[in-house]
Amino acid sequence: MEAKAILRRFLRRPTAVIGMVLLIIIVLAAIFAPVLAPYDPLEQDLLQVNKPFSAEHLLGTDYLGRDTLSRILYGARVSLSISLTGVLLGSIVGIVIGLVAGYYGGALDYAIEYLLTILMAYPGLLLALIIIAIFGTSNVNTMLAIAVFIVPTMARTVRGLTFSLREQEYIQACKVAGASDARIIFKHVLPNCFSQIIVNCTLSFGGAILTVSGLSYLGVGIQPPTPEWGMMISNARATIRTFPAGILVPGIAVTLAVMAFSLVGDGLRDALDPKLKNQ
Repeated sequence: MEAKAILRRFLRRPTAVIGMVLLIIIVLAAIFAPVLAPYDPLEQDLLQVNKPFSAEHLLGTDYLGRDTLSRILYGARVSLSISLTGVLLGSIVGIVIGLVAGYYGGALDYAIEYLLTILMAYPGLLLALIIIAIFGTSNVNTMLAIAVFIVPTMARTVRGLTFSLREQEYIQACKVAGASDARIIFKHVLPNCFSQIIVNCTLSFGGAILTVSGLSYLGVGIQPPTPEWGMMISNARATIRTFPAGILVPGIAVTLAVMAFSLVGDGLRDALDPKLKNQ
């Protein structure tokens, strides 16, 4: 019944439903890119450079004559897969850190909070650039860069929830009953953090996609010839006045993806808010 109530509250928000529809379309487009793409995204045709929208190329071609629609579809796969891996990795590390800091407190909590404050002092993209500068350019390091800037936000969220939950009577009763710290943390504390964790992960995807695109735009993220939205925007800068569609199409793709995750995240936050349960 609780799940049905959450779903009803979510569906009552038009913006959340719009975001969910957009998200489903983007995910399906990424999954079925090999079926939907009319051309090989790497296939070049120098006789079809920067062609406008047409029946042959629905979204035109790029500066090397590659089909833009095909590259947009395959670019969705790249952006979503790297963002998903980075967010999941960063969330797992952040959850563990937050649980430990919030449950045990004391000097350990102080040290962790100090480290998290330092990390949060850097903007996400700048922190990602520092990671790339240290470890080099690769898909794995791009995922790592995303994970690193996800960690402090998730850790702080879980830490605050854990800090309040550990004072609850049922947690104290578990301690009196002789339950181990690990059992209390993972069986009683963590499940009560799930709703906020889900919301944070959903909202983090938008930032992750922007980071992937930003790094690729700067030339330190996904490397050619792999199709990626940020790199497509970067490659089209030289022809922005003569062929603006080269920037507009991947720019719209990034905007729609970030907007979809933001709308869904906001909808989930409202639907999972305990204050709304009786509405």
